[in-house]
Amino acid sequence: MSGPLTPFEPRLSAHDIDEPDSVRSPREGWTSLALLMVMLVTLAVAVDDANWAGFGPSDGRQTGFLPLAVVVAALIGFLLAKSRLRAVLAHALGALLGSAFLLAAVSDSVSAAPGLHDRLRALAESTVVFYTDLVLLGIRSAETSVFLLLLGTLIWAVGQFAAFNIFRRGRAMPAVVAAGLALLINMSITIRFQYAHLIIFSAAAMLLLVRMNLLTQREGWRRRRIGDAGYVSGLFMRVGLAFVLLTLSGSIVLAATASSAPLANAWRNADDHLLSIGTEVNRWVGGVTGASRGPSGLFSSSQTIRGIWESSTDVVFRATSTDEEGHYWRGAVYDDFDGFTWQQLGRARLDVPAGAELLAESYDSVLEEEGRKRITLTVTSVDLAGGTVISPETPLAVDRDAEVLTNEPGGPLIAIDLRDAVDPGESYAVTALVPDPDADDAEVITAADLAAAGVEYPVWTRRFVEIRPDSIGDLTYQTAERIVSQLSPDRRDPYHVAEAIQQFLYRDGGFQYRTDVRGLCGREKVVDCFLTTRRGYCEYFATAMAMLLRTQQIPARMAMGYLPGRELADGSWEVDRSAAHAWVEVYFPSYGWIRFDPTPGNAENGQEPTRLPDGDPTPGASSEPEGPRPTPRFDVPDPRDDGNLGRPTTPDDPAGEGGLPQAPPAADPGPIAALAVAAILLVVGALTLVARIRRMPAPEPDLAYRGMARLAGRFGYGPTPTQTAYEYAGSLSELLPGVRNELTVVARAKVETTYAQRPPDSAMLEQLRAAYRRVRIGLLRLILRRRFGPSGPRDLGSRSGPQRS
Repeated sequence: MSGPLTPFEPRLSAHDIDEPDSVRSPREGWTSLALLMVMLVTLAVAVDDANWAGFGPSDGRQTGFLPLAVVVAALIGFLLAKSRLRAVLAHALGALLGSAFLLAAVSDSVSAAPGLHDRLRALAESTVVFYTDLVLLGIRSAETSVFLLLLGTLIWAVGQFAAFNIFRRGRAMPAVVAAGLALLINMSITIRFQYAHLIIFSAAAMLLLVRMNLLTQREGWRRRRIGDAGYVSGLFMRVGLAFVLLTLSGSIVLAATASSAPLANAWRNADDHLLSIGTEVNRWVGGVTGASRGPSGLFSSSQTIRGIWESSTDVVFRATSTDEEGHYWRGAVYDDFDGFTWQQLGRARLDVPAGAELLAESYDSVLEEEGRKRITLTVTSVDLAGGTVISPETPLAVDRDAEVLTNEPGGPLIAIDLRDAVDPGESYAVTALVPDPDADDAEVITAADLAAAGVEYPVWTRRFVEIRPDSIGDLTYQTAERIVSQLSPDRRDPYHVAEAIQQFLYRDGGFQYRTDVRGLCGREKVVDCFLTTRRGYCEYFATAMAMLLRTQQIPARMAMGYLPGRELADGSWEVDRSAAHAWVEVYFPSYGWIRFDPTPGNAENGQEPTRLPDGDPTPGASSEPEGPRPTPRFDVPDPRDDGNLGRPTTPDDPAGEGGLPQAPPAADPGPIAALAVAAILLVVGALTLVARIRRMPAPEPDLAYRGMARLAGRFGYGPTPTQTAYEYAGSLSELLPGVRNELTVVARAKVETTYAQRPPDSAMLEQLRAAYRRVRIGLLRLILRRRFGPSGPRDLGSRSGPQRS
């Protein structure tokens, strides 16, 4: 007696196996298509939920077209799989249809124009801007068009590939692996909670695998004349459904209660490497603004302000200092802002041996040490990712081999990377200059000193007043002018302007510290959004202050690092992830970079705004202005331009001005090296494939026969369930007469070993190896000679070859 059918059980007909495939009645069943759709839609919804490209002109997510795209791609893949087109032509046709669909969908995401023609024109203009930013200017583009096209292409390819493999080749595993890998990558990077997506995807994937495996089993049952196949199929699916439910329930419980401590560090390091690669890819692709996990070291080459700031109480490092004080621990600085992302432009590297002067060839070297003191800092890693040197203020030397990163060769400092990463428990020592509040009154840096520093800046500081087009709006300019206008005329110097902006953001402007401000502003620029909502976290405060200063032609940059942390009983300082922070550094002639912190809160980690002693007015400085506010100059030679810092910059040198270059910059060796490595890997892979083809993978004749059948099956010429080894070899020999004898050798070895139980001798094995090598090479010619559609294997099965005796 047969039991009730499950929803996923195939209903057998009298000629279920032998009935030709068709679009109206696919052999795999409509349930397989439904399960595939659940998988793919879950993937597309998860990617859209991450909101990688932000919001479009209509205030909807720019990735909102992905679910529809993957459904259309899967349907087209299904139709092409059931057609009689060759695989290459079918995929080419699918790619052509996908291109048309994606152009229309992406143009609708980037433009609100009413007509398709106008939207396509806007898409073309966006790609031109992207090309100009990336190739001509050498900067990360804020345009999302290219990113959306690439992301849409990836989703379309997964959908078409998955459907084609299931309904043309009967293979569900490649479809599950491709879609599952894409989902896992998305979940690993986004900060969105997507556990439900993973559960739904896993359930659909496992049911699909069970369903497709049943098709294979049914063919065997029919060959073996197993009676009541409907009952056996129903039992198979019921057991499979129970297994899926049990597996999912167990994994949910296990994920909620268990962890793998031995693998945690290994995965964390791998995660950081992947995210670093993603950061570099993002620089080339552009447009990615969705909230994602960043490398735990915080110091990638770009920092996108994503609307959420994550922290924890996990300890990152411990530090001891010879002055027994806590300091702002800086890791990296950023000079260029495009409206959403800070970048480090013109990154140049210089190797510095252990103990050597780090800033000898950088404009960040301090000319005068008055008002500063030298300290030695020992940093012990607890969970530091990568090798970025953590140091207060101005680092002078480190006791390990390092790479100094600067904006252009000899330019201002970006970061310092140790040659070898610091493992947990390891330490390094840094010598640095920090302000000395206990210095003689004549040497302490005071507000009066900085107020009298003037506005004649070195040429190389010009990059720190550049404002990218459309990176900020009118509100930013208006806010800066309002703050300056409220100062008395004698206090409109760069220092007092910086102090006033810091005070406005820190206390007077009514701003509130919030770690999650996603969805407040749509596509509005970060700074204008922040000045409107007055809510944000440290990156918002620091970015707003830096850009407000730049509107007044005051050089400023954003710094990333850690607050001082908490002092321990032994005098050391413990810094955890809650101390991760961003602040502003402002340049003053003769004094260098001075830290300002406009972010309120986090006093438990030592956060505080910059407050300098007033000091006495500088001799010769007038308390009243003699005329209008002086115009800043950026053409003053730097005293360090003595030939030791590389080529001195001049006002006529666009790259040296530090702003946006007017000509293509020197190529970054990183992407070139990556392409070279990829090319080498491709060549190695090709050579490996050739080597595998030329040698027998194993001496067993059964493996040789299965390898031959598997390779032929990939081209649509696999054996049918009822064919003997000789019949299949005879069918293939009609397609490949040049290897007829070799096909017979493989078939004979298979029959004698499997059925006659006669193991091959050494001479037979040698003959089999040679035959198998020639057969595999011959089978590769089927790529060009394929004449059949999806019914090809059955056509082969209708041919007769030598019969098994």
